[in-house]
Parts: sequence; structure tokens; C-alpha cells
Amino acid sequence: MHPHSSTSNAQPPSAALSYWRWLLTPLLVLSGLALPGQAGAAGTPAGTQITNQAAASGTLSDNTPVDGLSNIVSTTVSPLCSVSVTPDGSVQAPGQQQEILPGESALFSFRVVNTGNDRFTTPVGVTVPAESAFAPTLTLYLDANNNGQLDANERTPISSVTLDADGVANVLVLAQTDDTQRGDGFLNLTAACAEPGGQTDINNVALLRLGPPPLLSVTKTFSPAFVKPGDETTVTLSATNNGQGTSREVVLSDDLRALSAEGLSYVAGSATVSGGTLESGSNQSWQAGDALAAQGLRVRQDTLAPGATLSLTFKLLAGAASENKELVNTAVATTGNQKVQAEATLTSRYSPNVALGPIGQPTAPEGSPADAQTRPSAVVGKPICFDQTLSNTGDVLDSFTLAGQVQSGQAEISFQNADGTPLSLPIVLEPGASLDFKVCFTPTQPGPLNVSIVATGQRGSQNATLDTVQNVETGLPELIKTVTPEGLVPAGTALTYTLNVQNPYATPLNNVVVSDPLNAALEFVSADNGGQLAADAVIWRLPTLAPGERRALSFKATVKVSTPDGTAIANTFTLSSDELPQPLPSNTVSSPVWSSKLAIEKTVDKAQVTYGDVLTYTLNIRNLSAQAPLNQAVVTDSPAVGLSYLPGTSTLAGQPLTDPTISGGKLSWNIGDLPPSSTQLLTYQMRVTPQATATLSNSVMVSGQAVAGEFATAVASNVATRKVTLKLLTFANTSDLLGMVYLDRNRDGRFEPLVDAPLARARVLLAGGREVLTDAQGRYHFKDVSNGMQALRLDPSSVPKTALAVPMDGGLNGTRSVNVVGLTAVDFPLSPLVGDIDALRSVSLQAGPLKLDKTVTVNGQRYTVTLRLSSSQALPGFELTDPLPAGALLKEGRNSLATTLKAGVTTVTYTFDYSGERRAAVTEPDVRWTQP
Repeated sequence: MHPHSSTSNAQPPSAALSYWRWLLTPLLVLSGLALPGQAGAAGTPAGTQITNQAAASGTLSDNTPVDGLSNIVSTTVSPLCSVSVTPDGSVQAPGQQQEILPGESALFSFRVVNTGNDRFTTPVGVTVPAESAFAPTLTLYLDANNNGQLDANERTPISSVTLDADGVANVLVLAQTDDTQRGDGFLNLTAACAEPGGQTDINNVALLRLGPPPLLSVTKTFSPAFVKPGDETTVTLSATNNGQGTSREVVLSDDLRALSAEGLSYVAGSATVSGGTLESGSNQSWQAGDALAAQGLRVRQDTLAPGATLSLTFKLLAGAASENKELVNTAVATTGNQKVQAEATLTSRYSPNVALGPIGQPTAPEGSPADAQTRPSAVVGKPICFDQTLSNTGDVLDSFTLAGQVQSGQAEISFQNADGTPLSLPIVLEPGASLDFKVCFTPTQPGPLNVSIVATGQRGSQNATLDTVQNVETGLPELIKTVTPEGLVPAGTALTYTLNVQNPYATPLNNVVVSDPLNAALEFVSADNGGQLAADAVIWRLPTLAPGERRALSFKATVKVSTPDGTAIANTFTLSSDELPQPLPSNTVSSPVWSSKLAIEKTVDKAQVTYGDVLTYTLNIRNLSAQAPLNQAVVTDSPAVGLSYLPGTSTLAGQPLTDPTISGGKLSWNIGDLPPSSTQLLTYQMRVTPQATATLSNSVMVSGQAVAGEFATAVASNVATRKVTLKLLTFANTSDLLGMVYLDRNRDGRFEPLVDAPLARARVLLAGGREVLTDAQGRYHFKDVSNGMQALRLDPSSVPKTALAVPMDGGLNGTRSVNVVGLTAVDFPLSPLVGDIDALRSVSLQAGPLKLDKTVTVNGQRYTVTLRLSSSQALPGFELTDPLPAGALLKEGRNSLATTLKAGVTTVTYTFDYSGERRAAVTEPDVRWTQP
């Protein structure tokens, strides 16, 4: 130290004292000097006052002590700047060094000390020595907490530090490299004094060595890269260090969230890694294992040596939502400041496909000869069919439609199942499934016919096959079959079937096969022209049938004796050839079998008659067949002139029968069906008229339909004839007495069909002991009653309790007296037992062919409606609506009718309960029909 000082001169010691022995002791006084304990590198603080005075002591020669003081000298210490940086270093001997990879950063720590004697602001900087192989980016920061780290609150760059004397600052140098830099780099931290003459520290060199860099590459693959929903694919991620240096930590990751949203799901437990640690999750949260694999997967490894590879594999399942999507996914690998990525594409799509071709070979190459079928000929209007096979050769359930595209010619096209039933479209097939079917063409014009059959899948696949008919002819071969004898045949009859075949075409028919299946009721006898019985059919095989050629083929067979009546022996033959593969049928001939007879016997109750007499005829009708019924039997009587039918006298099996129709003097009764081995009795009466001659002949027969299968043939009985003799000039003084017994509901004394009710089985007594019962229409009849006064009586026990026994128009105890002359009528109208049965209204409507009569009766609150519909012709689309009065409740029957109204009379009856005004109980009916 060289402090500046000032000096005061002092007198030298007296010569007298020159022999003295002196001991000089300097006395130093420092003004403003720091305490001894505060002294450091800075030395004496600037501004310190230093005062100096010398003191002398000694003894004289006589040993007398002598003391003396010099003058006082004062000195002031001036400021002195000095700085020291550690650690020291040079390019040859760096004070510190770090090794990093290109692109990384390094942090160096330096200690800066103020070694001056005052507070100074010292500029600091960092330089790159010329020997450095590269120039990193350098930034200075103050390490405020002296922890050697660059904390978040310390990231303000500095260029100087302000320090008290002996003050210390830790300065951080951040060196940032880039990927292109290589080799050894140097940096030197310098600290300088701003004051002239101050010290500067510039020997603080540090070494930054860049090691050989790693070079990451990454790949990603899907295997397979083409899947369909339901398939799995294996995902492989690989990161490879292609550089010369070992890498820092490598992270290889795959974000799966986008794939999950598109229908791909991670297969649990499928992830494997070649090294490092498997983690799952996302950048927000990663955890070891694959629990969070739906979000993402990654593998972490501390380092990756040059040439080494880190891989991650796992599986994904393609769900239904992934169909028809191309899914792009990116894998990312990072190390240090390197980040590389690779994309891979996964296609999720079914591969639909369809094959169509001749039966058994649907996969024949389209357009090849194997994918086509040819027929030599067909006939206009007759279907010709080709057998095909449709196959789903794709990997997904698909729905297929079929269509025919006519390329030449004209034809109607239909699709059938293999058994000939209509084919339902579309056709749904599982992958690998096939369907055999027929496509049938019905040509509509002559000439060649070419049709392409196209199968189209709902998912877009398509395939076609070609069917060809070389020539379409018009018309058909003439096929006529006859049988002799014709008509009804008894069992045991020998039948001859003749088959006439003609080729109408200008080209021959080759390999003609004529087949005639033998009916089970026939026993084969023989065949001509080489016909043979095979498999219950007579077969003729003709090598050729020339153009225009006609052939007659026949065979003989006998009706088996066990064949029952009613059997229809139907027979049809077929023809086929190379040109007409589908057998063509001939007409069908039928031989109804009927061995038994239909018989009728006729009797009459009188052999002799006179004018006015009534004859009762009885017909005994028998179906002698033990097996077959006779349907729609009709009895026809041809009475002689002078016989007149009495209406209402016909009975069948004791029950009333509708009167016969009379046409041309003939009577015809429809008696329905006659079961096998059945007998029916038909009775009717006829009166002898003045036109009668001496002999009255009456012939009758019965006919009907003998049904054999679908065939019905008329069968007639024998003719039964009965004769009666007219006794002329013999007259009997007798007449007929007839009438009705009925419930006269409206008490008007006359019978009204829609109001009054006939009483069946009422007993009417005639004086003298004769009695009769009324029929279903309430009618009675006494014949041959002597003319004059006669007494009639109605048996009260034979009528319902709801009627009075006394007729309404008088008569004691139901007895009537009448003067019988000719045809005399006496009715018994009976009054209701109680007085609350009343006829409210009788309505008649006439509209075209229809007449409607409506009658309403009431008993308490129960109303009965009768609608009588009379039409002279059938009325199609007939609708009747008879509305109920408001508040009425239908009890029985129906008040509407919807049908085709038959000609004749139709009656509709119904009842309802009604508590309202009686006059409102009668409504107007509504009818309508389609005009025929």
C-alpha cells in the first residue's frame, strides 16, 4: 500500500545528547479507520486519516532517564478499485467445464469479489475466445440466492454488479447452443473497474464441450392397415437414435383420444415396450401402466445409445363407429430439444363383394365363357329358366337386388327360388353364404335373346352373368290327347289314349321325350311306337322330330275294378327336347268313373179320378252309388194336359219344399245333393182340370252332377211313369176348405206378412172328426169336404199362451161355421193375450228393382224391426243402414247389411230397447248399391 501523506519537520536531538542511547517509538493515530476486525481484502478503507509521531526515550551517561517526542505527521487514504473473479482459467487450463449436446444449454457460476477499498459498480461481461470452435449465445444473470440455479425470479439479464468493499456477487452465465454447433467452445467472464487505474480480471475461461449429437427418427405402423369393424390391428411405434452420440431421456408417445372418438378402442393389456417405462394418460396426467390407455400411451427411457431403438406396440379394436373412415394418427418422439413425429393411416371399411354365375360356379370370371349359359331355343309366351348361384364373397352381411338387362330381343323376366316359388328380393346373405335360384324369361318376340343378369349389393358391389337363347320361335308344338271311350265309364273299362304330336318349326326337335304319367286307377296294357312303362309313366324317346312332322302315339290301359264311383281319371302327357328343355303339357282328358245307377220310382194315391180331384204323387229317389254323392239333383215331371200343380204341396223327406219352377208344362224341383247310398221321398199334389182326357200319364226323372275330382258329368235316372184313368160323368159334391191361423198383431183382421205372425202346428178340427195341423206358414187344408154348412174349430191347446183362443171376429170357443162351396177359405186371426203388442208403422219404399218394406212393433220398451227386401235382380255393392233412434240400445240382430243382394226376397230382423217417444222410434232406412 502506498498511501499519500503529508509531513511536519522536527528538530534533531541536541548534540549534547549525541552520546545518548536512544530508543525511538513511533506513535500512530488512525482517524476514521475501520475496526481491526473489519479489515479484509480491501485493506484500509478510503478516506482513513493516518497520524504519525515518534517518541524517544533513553538515559544519559549518568544513567539519567531522558524522554523526547517528534513532530506529528498526518496522511489520508485515497479510494482504490480492485475486482477479483473466480474460478480463474485459461484456454489451456479452463477453470470449469461442462459437456452438453448440440442444441442444449449450460449454466456456469462465477464469484465476483470487490477487492478495492470502496463501494464500486463493476461492469461484467462474457466473451468468446478466438480458440472457441463455436460461439454460443451467452447471457449473464445474478444468482440472488447463491444456489447456483437460475430461478424464475432471477431471469433478468445483467451487465454490472454493485458491491461494497469486500462485497461478493455470484454471477450465472447461461450458454445456449444450437443443433449445428460442434466441438469445444470457450467463454470468459470479465469484470473491470470503471475508474482509471483500476484493476480488471479477465482470466476466467470456462470450457463448453459439445458431445456428438443423437439424431432421432420415429416410425408408426398399423398392421393390418386395412380392417373392418370387429377386427384388431397392431400399432407399432419405434424411435431410433441415428446419431453418433447417446441421447438424453427419450419419450415415445401416441395420443389415442382422436382414435377413440372415431370408434377405435384400446385392447386392454396389449401394450408392450422394448425398454424403459410404460405409461398411460395424457400430458395433463401420466401414470405407470395402461389404465388410462384410452387417452394415450407412452414409453420413457433415460438414454438411447447410437443405433438403438425404443419401441411401443399395442392393439386397437375397430368398432362399428369406425366404418368407412380413414384414420390418421401421429406418433411423437422427443429427446432434449429434439421432437420428431410420424403419421400412419388406418382404413376401417368392409370389403363387400358379390359373385353371380351359372349354378355352382358363381365366381367364374365375368365375361368369360364359364360365366355364360346358352339354350338353343325357346318359344314366345313360354318361360325358359336358367339356374344361377348368387354368393356373398365379401366380408360383411349384405343385401342384394337382382335385375335383368335385355341386350337383344324382348322378354319378361322373373326370379324364382330353386323350387319354382317366387323369389323375394332383396336377398340378404351372410359373408360366404350362397343362394341357388332361377331366372326365367318369357320371350315376347321371335329371334335371339340375350339377357345380362346383374346382382347389386347395398354396399356397392356388383357382378353380372349372361344368359342366351339362340333362337326364339313362335307358337308351340301341337300336343293333342284323346281317350276312347269318352264320358262316364264303369270300373273295368279298357281305355285307349292317343297322343298326337307335331313339330311346327322350320328346324328339327332333337332328343324328344314324350312322357305320360299313368294314373293310379289305371292298369297298363300296351304301348305302340316303342313306348315303355318306366317309373309309373309311359315314355317314348324319339331321336328327332322333323320340321312339320306329326306323330301319333298311343297306349292302352284298363280302369281297375276297385276304382270307386266319383273317381276322375285325369291324364296329361308332356313333351321336351334339347330345344325345349322345359316339358310342355298337352291338354288333359278325364274319364269319370261311375258304375252305379240313379233310380226313381213313382206312385200315385188314386187310380181313377174325375174333374176337380187332387192326386198325390210320391217319388222314391235313390242314389245307388256307395261311394260318390250326386250333386245338384233336379227332379223333372212332365204331367199330361189336364193336371195342374197345387202350390204349397211339395215336401221333401217330410219337410216343406219350395214349389217347382214350371216351364213348357214341365215341373222342376231342385232337391240339392244326394249322399252315397241315400234315398229321398218327394211328394206333391196335382188337381184334375176340365182339360183332362181319358188317360192322364205322368212321367218323372231325376238328374244331377256326378262329381269326379274337378270334373262333373250329368247323370240321369230312369223315367218313372204313372197313369190314372178319368171317370167321366162321375161327379162328387165336394170342395176344398183351407185357411190360415196367425197372430193378428195390429188387430185389422187380415194377414200382413211383415206384421202378423203365422202359427205353425195349430190343430184345426172339422165336424165329423177330421183334423189337420198348420204348416210352417200357418196354413191348413181339408180336401173333399162336402158342400154345405160345415163347422170348424181351432184347438186352443195347440196355440201359444200369448194368443187368445177365441178368434178376433167371434165364434164360440173358437168354433166357426162356414158354407162350403167350391174352394172355400176360413182364417183364424188371433188377438194378442196382452194389449201392449202394437204395430207402430209399416213403411214401403220402391227404388228401381228394389222394394223395401219396414215394419216396427213394440212390446213395452222392446221394439222389433222387420225389413223385407225384394229385388228383381242381384244388386252388387249393396249397403243397408237402418239408424236406431237416439238413445236406443241394440239387443239382437243387426241394423245394417253390406253384401251383394241376391235376386228374390231377403229379410233383416233386429230388436232394440228404447224408452223415448214412440213416434220417434221409427227411423228412415238408407239403401244404396252399385248400378249393375
